[in-house]
Amino acid sequence: MKYFVAYKKVKLPKYKVYYLMIIFLIILFLIFNLIMYIFINKENSQEFINLFLTNSYGINNNTFNNLDNFLFKYTFGLPILKDKTVIKENNSVENIINDDLEKIVYIYNTFQTDKYQSTYHFSYSMSPYIVQASFILQEYLKQNNIGSIVEEESIVKVLKENNINYSNSYAGSKILLEKRIIETPTLKYYFDIQLSDYKRELTTINIDGINYAKILFVIGTDNPSYEQNQKFALSLNEILTNINDKLSRGISLRGSTGYQGIYNQDFSSNALLIQVGGIYNTIEEVNLSMKVLAEVIATYIKENNYEQK
Repeated sequence: MKYFVAYKKVKLPKYKVYYLMIIFLIILFLIFNLIMYIFINKENSQEFINLFLTNSYGINNNTFNNLDNFLFKYTFGLPILKDKTVIKENNSVENIINDDLEKIVYIYNTFQTDKYQSTYHFSYSMSPYIVQASFILQEYLKQNNIGSIVEEESIVKVLKENNINYSNSYAGSKILLEKRIIETPTLKYYFDIQLSDYKRELTTINIDGINYAKILFVIGTDNPSYEQNQKFALSLNEILTNINDKLSRGISLRGSTGYQGIYNQDFSSNALLIQVGGIYNTIEEVNLSMKVLAEVIATYIKENNYEQK
């Protein structure tokens, strides 16, 4: 006589199944990111973008010239800039992008490694550094027929070469200021673009359902001639408030103990430190504000009888 032993099926509780699924997805996600990290660091970022767009969306490699143009077009909403031949018979100069504008504005960042808040646009090891905000401002100034230069040389490198402590970074950026004015004597206006470490609610304003990074003009009162820089800031802030007073955080006078107090503004009465947003703002919010700031700067320059040569 045969005996049969019945085996009871072990059924996992549903919550354990869910836990296992979640753990599996997390592991899968981590493996994917590791592979992407290795790939991105091995391959040129331009080649990766081209490959990604071609295979995923059918966009040809010739759709854009380089990675910067692509980001400006599809992340910031700025036009792709390409070399254009100026046709003498063209009656409209408004639609012609002129790369030969006289350079009168110098844009730099004393703290080049400061970053805005990252968003999904900045995957693949691309971070929204403050220097990117300077290039955005440059593009908008160009649209307003104002030529500018963005400082690309590393201030940290300048500090090391001159044995200057990082805490005295303004000394490093001043070295570059003096260098650029020798190379480009047409420069007349100098803007140190920075960001604030204040809370998001203090550096952000919602206008008609859209978030903007607020703009603050900073004056160093340890500069013996700071009143001239303050006058310059007052003029810019007045133009800004006329466009939209919600965007302005006003003018901040800083000096004495606890502050650098000069901010290189002794270099020129047309030198300013401008904070655009803060560490909790996104580059998209900064982009919107930079468009307005470029309009403010261009308006001031044109009102002061500057004519593009």
